[in-house]
Amino acid sequence: MSSLLELTGNQFLEQLASSQPAPGGGSASAQAVATGAALLEMVANLTMGRKKYIEVQKEMEELRFAAREANLKARSLVDEDTKAYEGVVAAFQLPKITDMEKSNRAEAILQATRVAIQVPQETARVALQILPLAKVAVEKGNSNACSDGLVAAYLAAAGCKGALANVRINLSGLKEEHEIERYQQFCLQTQEECEALLLQVEIRAKVHLG
Repeated sequence: MSSLLELTGNQFLEQLASSQPAPGGGSASAQAVATGAALLEMVANLTMGRKKYIEVQKEMEELRFAAREANLKARSLVDEDTKAYEGVVAAFQLPKITDMEKSNRAEAILQATRVAIQVPQETARVALQILPLAKVAVEKGNSNACSDGLVAAYLAAAGCKGALANVRINLSGLKEEHEIERYQQFCLQTQEECEALLLQVEIRAKVHLG
């Protein structure tokens, strides 16, 4: 599979709209997170070098660096999510005639399912890293770009919740109850944290947006 990142925006949307199951919601969630991070880079760039914001130059440099790191990680997850789905499909297509083949196939499906869970789990983690950055952007960044910082937070939150949905839908492929519960707890805690962080960004953005 060629990288989805090599597609134009229109081509990526056409791929999402096609009858093929991948790329799907997981890759779209990672793309949302990457887009949010890119917006935060923009806010930092629009703030740095301006006399009005000289006192926050250091913070903006740190914001730009952290947002860039999150951007690059989220971009990689766009492809990783689709590859994870393809791994599950490949595992289900393994032969299952002999007992050995059945056993190998079952193990391959289990391992592929774990990857299909862990990739969106990482997307959700990256999204959570972005939300505090958005708080800094709307609170201390160029006030003319406050709405961009808020949009970044909304995109990160959407990507986070979308990624968690992709974690949940794959849990039925696991066998051990303790493993399922561990991921369920992760989803619950992450969604609660996401909503709390987003609220903080919204409160601070209200100062500029009214």
